[in-house]
Amino acid sequence: MRFDMESLRIFVAVVEEGSIAAASVRTHLVASAVSKRVSDLESDAGTLLLYRHSRGVQATPAGEALYRHARRMIEHLQQIADELSEYSEGLRGHTRIYVNFTAMVQYLPGPLHSFLRANPEVRVDMVEKRSDEVVQAIASGIADLGLCSATPGTLGDLQWRPYSTDTLVLIVPPDHRLATRSSIEFAEALDDEFVSMQHGTSISKLCRAAAERSGKRLRVRIEVTSFEGVRNMVGAGLGLGVLPEDSVRPYLHSAPLRVVKLEDPWAMRPLLLLARNFETLPLPARMLVDHLEQARKRAS
Repeated sequence: MRFDMESLRIFVAVVEEGSIAAASVRTHLVASAVSKRVSDLESDAGTLLLYRHSRGVQATPAGEALYRHARRMIEHLQQIADELSEYSEGLRGHTRIYVNFTAMVQYLPGPLHSFLRANPEVRVDMVEKRSDEVVQAIASGIADLGLCSATPGTLGDLQWRPYSTDTLVLIVPPDHRLATRSSIEFAEALDDEFVSMQHGTSISKLCRAAAERSGKRLRVRIEVTSFEGVRNMVGAGLGLGVLPEDSVRPYLHSAPLRVVKLEDPWAMRPLLLLARNFETLPLPARMLVDHLEQARKRAS
Protein backbone atom coordinates (compact mmCIF):
# COMPACT_ATOMS: atom_id res chain seq x y z
CA MET A 1 0.00 0.00 0.00
CA ARG A 2 1.08 3.56 -0.69
CA PHE A 3 0.00 5.63 2.29
CA ASP A 4 -1.07 9.20 1.78
CA MET A 5 -0.86 11.13 5.04
CA GLU A 6 -3.79 13.39 4.24
CA SER A 7 -5.97 10.35 3.56
CA LEU A 8 -4.87 8.84 6.86
CA ARG A 9 -5.72 12.07 8.70
CA ILE A 10 -9.16 12.04 7.12
CA PHE A 11 -9.67 8.37 8.00
CA VAL A 12 -8.72 9.04 11.64
CA ALA A 13 -11.25 11.89 11.71
CA VAL A 14 -13.97 9.62 10.30
CA VAL A 15 -13.34 6.91 12.91
CA GLU A 16 -13.18 9.38 15.81
CA GLU A 17 -16.25 11.34 14.69
CA GLY A 18 -18.28 8.26 13.80
CA SER A 19 -19.69 9.71 10.60
CA ILE A 20 -18.64 11.02 7.20
CA ALA A 21 -20.62 14.23 7.72
CA ALA A 22 -18.99 15.07 11.05
CA ALA A 23 -15.53 14.26 9.66
CA SER A 24 -16.15 16.58 6.71
CA VAL A 25 -16.85 19.44 9.10
CA ARG A 26 -13.72 18.64 11.14
CA THR A 27 -11.48 18.41 8.07
CA HIS A 28 -13.11 21.32 6.18
CA LEU A 29 -13.87 19.10 3.18
CA VAL A 30 -17.11 18.25 1.46
CA ALA A 31 -18.57 14.90 2.47
CA SER A 32 -18.10 13.41 -1.01
CA ALA A 33 -14.35 14.14 -0.85
CA VAL A 34 -14.08 12.48 2.55
CA SER A 35 -16.01 9.44 1.32
CA LYS A 36 -13.76 9.21 -1.76
CA ARG A 37 -10.60 9.23 0.37
CA VAL A 38 -11.94 6.40 2.52
CA SER A 39 -13.02 4.40 -0.55
CA ASP A 40 -9.54 4.81 -2.05
CA LEU A 41 -7.96 3.52 1.17
CA GLU A 42 -10.26 0.50 1.13
CA SER A 43 -9.40 -0.14 -2.51
CA ASP A 44 -5.66 0.03 -1.78
CA ALA A 45 -6.03 -2.20 1.29
CA GLY A 46 -8.21 -4.71 -0.53
CA THR A 47 -10.58 -4.95 2.42
CA LEU A 48 -13.45 -3.11 4.05
CA LEU A 49 -12.32 -0.53 6.63
CA LEU A 50 -15.69 0.83 7.76
CA TYR A 51 -19.11 -0.58 8.51
CA ARG A 52 -21.65 1.91 7.14
CA HIS A 53 -25.10 2.13 8.72
CA SER A 54 -27.90 4.66 9.11
CA ARG A 55 -26.41 6.15 12.30
CA GLY A 56 -22.95 6.69 10.84
CA VAL A 57 -19.86 4.51 10.48
CA GLN A 58 -17.82 2.14 12.63
CA ALA A 59 -14.35 0.74 12.01
CA THR A 60 -14.02 -2.90 10.98
CA PRO A 61 -11.23 -4.96 12.59
CA ALA A 62 -8.97 -3.95 9.69
CA GLY A 63 -10.10 -0.36 10.11
CA GLU A 64 -9.27 -0.47 13.82
CA ALA A 65 -5.76 -1.69 13.01
CA LEU A 66 -5.27 1.07 10.44
CA TYR A 67 -6.66 3.66 12.85
CA ARG A 68 -4.20 2.72 15.61
CA HIS A 69 -1.19 2.90 13.31
CA ALA A 70 -2.38 6.07 11.57
CA ARG A 71 -2.96 7.79 14.91
CA ARG A 72 0.61 7.02 16.01
CA MET A 73 2.02 8.23 12.67
CA ILE A 74 0.14 11.50 12.96
CA GLU A 75 1.39 12.01 16.52
CA HIS A 76 4.95 11.30 15.37
CA LEU A 77 4.69 13.84 12.56
CA GLN A 78 3.30 16.44 14.96
CA GLN A 79 6.20 15.81 17.33
CA ILE A 80 8.65 16.28 14.46
CA ALA A 81 6.99 19.56 13.48
CA ASP A 82 6.95 20.76 17.10
CA GLU A 83 10.62 19.95 17.66
CA LEU A 84 11.77 21.58 14.42
CA SER A 85 9.81 24.73 15.22
CA GLU A 86 11.44 24.83 18.64
CA TYR A 87 14.91 24.69 17.08
CA SER A 88 13.95 27.52 14.73
CA GLU A 89 12.92 29.55 17.78
CA GLY A 90 16.27 28.94 19.50
CA LEU A 91 15.24 26.13 21.86
CA ARG A 92 18.04 23.57 21.93
CA GLY A 93 16.38 20.48 23.33
CA HIS A 94 13.07 18.69 23.77
CA THR A 95 11.96 15.48 25.43
CA ARG A 96 8.61 13.89 26.16
CA ILE A 97 7.81 11.82 29.24
CA TYR A 98 4.60 9.88 29.90
CA VAL A 99 3.77 9.27 33.57
CA ASN A 100 1.00 7.78 35.66
CA PHE A 101 -1.02 9.92 38.04
CA THR A 102 0.99 8.94 41.12
CA ALA A 103 4.28 9.92 39.50
CA MET A 104 2.83 13.20 38.27
CA VAL A 105 1.51 14.42 41.62
CA GLN A 106 4.00 12.86 44.04
CA TYR A 107 7.40 12.38 42.48
CA LEU A 108 7.98 14.75 39.56
CA PRO A 109 6.98 18.36 40.37
CA GLY A 110 10.11 19.13 42.41
CA PRO A 111 12.69 17.35 40.23
CA LEU A 112 11.17 18.75 37.01
CA HIS A 113 11.23 22.27 38.41
CA SER A 114 14.89 22.00 39.38
CA PHE A 115 15.80 20.37 36.04
CA LEU A 116 14.16 23.11 33.98
CA ARG A 117 15.69 25.81 36.15
CA ALA A 118 19.14 24.31 35.55
CA ASN A 119 18.45 23.67 31.84
CA PRO A 120 16.26 26.53 30.54
CA GLU A 121 17.10 25.63 26.94
CA VAL A 122 15.32 22.26 27.26
CA ARG A 123 11.58 21.78 26.94
CA VAL A 124 9.94 18.83 28.73
CA ASP A 125 6.45 17.71 27.71
CA MET A 126 4.84 15.61 30.45
CA VAL A 127 1.69 13.64 29.66
CA GLU A 128 -0.35 11.85 32.34
CA LYS A 129 -1.73 8.45 31.33
CA ARG A 130 -2.67 5.14 32.90
CA SER A 131 0.33 2.90 33.58
CA ASP A 132 -0.54 0.50 30.74
CA GLU A 133 -0.83 3.45 28.35
CA VAL A 134 2.58 4.72 29.51
CA VAL A 135 4.11 1.35 28.60
CA GLN A 136 2.40 1.41 25.18
CA ALA A 137 3.61 4.96 24.52
CA ILE A 138 7.24 3.95 25.14
CA ALA A 139 6.91 0.78 23.05
CA SER A 140 5.42 2.69 20.12
CA GLY A 141 7.94 5.54 20.30
CA ILE A 142 5.44 8.28 21.14
CA ALA A 143 7.40 9.16 24.29
CA ASP A 144 11.10 9.09 25.13
CA LEU A 145 10.65 8.18 28.79
CA GLY A 146 8.01 6.72 31.06
CA LEU A 147 7.51 6.64 34.81
CA CYS A 148 4.76 4.37 36.07
CA SER A 149 3.77 1.42 38.23
CA ALA A 150 4.70 -1.76 36.37
CA THR A 151 6.30 -5.16 36.83
CA PRO A 152 9.34 -6.02 34.71
CA GLY A 153 7.71 -9.19 33.37
CA THR A 154 5.04 -7.13 31.56
CA LEU A 155 7.44 -4.82 29.71
CA GLY A 156 8.64 -7.02 26.86
CA ASP A 157 11.82 -5.60 25.31
CA LEU A 158 11.60 -2.24 27.05
CA GLN A 159 14.43 -1.27 29.37
CA TRP A 160 13.65 -0.20 32.92
CA ARG A 161 15.31 1.15 36.01
CA PRO A 162 13.88 1.08 39.55
CA TYR A 163 12.84 4.53 40.67
CA SER A 164 10.86 4.12 43.88
CA THR A 165 8.42 1.87 45.71
CA ASP A 166 4.90 3.20 46.05
CA THR A 167 3.20 1.86 49.20
CA LEU A 168 -0.58 1.69 49.09
CA VAL A 169 -2.58 2.05 52.30
CA LEU A 170 -6.22 1.84 53.31
CA ILE A 171 -7.74 5.11 54.52
CA VAL A 172 -10.83 5.11 56.72
CA PRO A 173 -12.91 7.67 58.68
CA PRO A 174 -11.76 8.06 62.31
CA ASP A 175 -14.93 6.44 63.71
CA HIS A 176 -14.78 3.39 61.43
CA ARG A 177 -14.50 -0.10 62.91
CA LEU A 178 -11.05 -0.51 61.25
CA ALA A 179 -9.67 2.85 62.42
CA THR A 180 -7.88 1.33 65.42
CA ARG A 181 -6.13 -1.37 63.39
CA SER A 182 -2.50 -0.84 62.46
CA SER A 183 -2.63 -3.25 59.50
CA ILE A 184 -5.04 -5.62 57.77
CA GLU A 185 -5.39 -7.77 54.70
CA PHE A 186 -7.46 -6.05 52.03
CA ALA A 187 -10.09 -8.81 52.09
CA GLU A 188 -11.11 -7.72 55.60
CA ALA A 189 -12.36 -4.39 54.23
CA LEU A 190 -14.39 -5.72 51.32
CA ASP A 191 -17.71 -5.72 53.14
CA ASP A 192 -17.57 -1.90 53.05
CA GLU A 193 -18.20 0.49 50.17
CA PHE A 194 -15.25 2.25 48.56
CA VAL A 195 -14.35 5.62 47.15
CA SER A 196 -12.30 4.62 44.11
CA MET A 197 -10.04 6.26 41.60
CA GLN A 198 -11.41 6.17 38.06
CA HIS A 199 -12.03 2.76 36.51
CA GLY A 200 -8.95 1.74 34.51
CA THR A 201 -6.37 3.44 36.73
CA SER A 202 -3.70 1.18 38.20
CA ILE A 203 -4.97 1.55 41.79
CA SER A 204 -8.52 0.72 40.71
CA LYS A 205 -7.30 -2.33 38.79
CA LEU A 206 -5.26 -3.59 41.74
CA CYS A 207 -8.18 -3.25 44.15
CA ARG A 208 -10.66 -4.93 41.82
CA ALA A 209 -8.26 -7.79 41.08
CA ALA A 210 -7.58 -8.31 44.79
CA ALA A 211 -11.32 -8.39 45.49
CA GLU A 212 -11.85 -10.99 42.77
CA ARG A 213 -9.09 -13.18 44.19
CA SER A 214 -10.93 -13.05 47.51
CA GLY A 215 -14.13 -14.20 45.83
CA LYS A 216 -15.79 -10.83 46.35
CA ARG A 217 -16.65 -7.74 44.33
CA LEU A 218 -15.26 -4.28 45.03
CA ARG A 219 -18.30 -2.25 46.08
CA VAL A 220 -17.62 1.17 44.55
CA ARG A 221 -19.89 3.92 45.82
CA ILE A 222 -18.10 6.86 44.22
CA GLU A 223 -15.43 7.21 41.53
CA VAL A 224 -13.22 10.31 41.58
CA THR A 225 -10.36 11.62 39.46
CA SER A 226 -7.85 12.74 42.09
CA PHE A 227 -6.20 11.72 45.35
CA GLU A 228 -7.72 14.82 46.92
CA GLY A 229 -11.16 13.60 45.89
CA VAL A 230 -10.58 10.23 47.57
CA ARG A 231 -9.35 11.89 50.77
CA ASN A 232 -12.29 14.29 50.90
CA MET A 233 -14.95 11.65 50.24
CA VAL A 234 -13.46 9.21 52.78
CA GLY A 235 -13.19 12.02 55.33
CA ALA A 236 -16.87 12.76 54.77
CA GLY A 237 -17.71 9.15 55.66
CA LEU A 238 -18.75 8.08 52.18
CA GLY A 239 -16.57 4.96 52.00
CA LEU A 240 -13.06 3.58 52.36
CA GLY A 241 -10.19 4.38 50.03
CA VAL A 242 -6.84 3.06 48.85
CA LEU A 243 -4.10 5.57 48.10
CA PRO A 244 -0.30 5.84 48.09
CA GLU A 245 0.86 6.43 51.66
CA ASP A 246 2.87 9.51 50.68
CA SER A 247 -0.31 11.13 49.32
CA VAL A 248 -2.07 10.76 52.68
CA ARG A 249 0.47 11.31 55.48
CA PRO A 250 0.91 15.08 54.94
CA TYR A 251 -2.83 15.62 55.40
CA LEU A 252 -3.49 13.58 58.53
CA HIS A 253 -3.11 16.57 60.85
CA SER A 254 -5.97 18.43 59.13
CA ALA A 255 -8.18 15.71 57.61
CA PRO A 256 -10.52 13.31 59.48
CA LEU A 257 -8.69 10.20 58.28
CA ARG A 258 -6.91 7.17 59.68
CA VAL A 259 -4.29 5.13 57.82
CA VAL A 260 -4.30 1.34 57.98
CA LYS A 261 -1.39 -0.51 56.39
CA LEU A 262 -2.20 -3.23 53.86
CA GLU A 263 -0.42 -6.54 54.40
CA ASP A 264 -1.04 -7.73 50.83
CA PRO A 265 2.09 -7.97 48.60
CA TRP A 266 0.39 -6.05 45.78
CA ALA A 267 0.22 -2.96 48.04
CA MET A 268 3.96 -2.45 47.44
CA ARG A 269 4.07 -1.11 43.88
CA PRO A 270 7.39 -0.72 42.08
CA LEU A 271 7.63 2.59 40.25
CA LEU A 272 9.84 2.14 37.19
CA LEU A 273 11.59 4.51 34.82
CA LEU A 274 11.13 3.18 31.27
CA ALA A 275 12.80 3.68 27.88
CA ARG A 276 13.23 1.71 24.69
CA ASN A 277 17.00 2.02 25.16
CA PHE A 278 18.56 4.31 27.76
CA GLU A 279 21.89 4.40 25.90
CA THR A 280 20.41 5.74 22.66
CA LEU A 281 18.09 8.36 24.16
CA PRO A 282 18.40 11.90 22.79
CA LEU A 283 20.67 14.06 24.93
CA PRO A 284 17.85 16.03 26.65
CA ALA A 285 16.19 12.77 27.70
CA ARG A 286 19.49 11.36 29.04
CA MET A 287 20.01 14.57 30.98
CA LEU A 288 16.54 14.25 32.48
CA VAL A 289 17.13 10.60 33.46
CA ASP A 290 20.36 11.54 35.24
CA HIS A 291 18.66 14.39 37.05
CA LEU A 292 15.69 12.28 38.16
CA GLU A 293 17.94 9.52 39.47
CA GLN A 294 20.17 11.96 41.35
CA ALA A 295 17.13 13.72 42.84
CA ARG A 296 15.71 10.40 43.98
CA LYS A 297 19.01 9.42 45.63
CA ARG A 298 19.10 12.72 47.50
CA ALA A 299 15.49 12.24 48.63
CA SER A 300 16.20 8.76 49.98
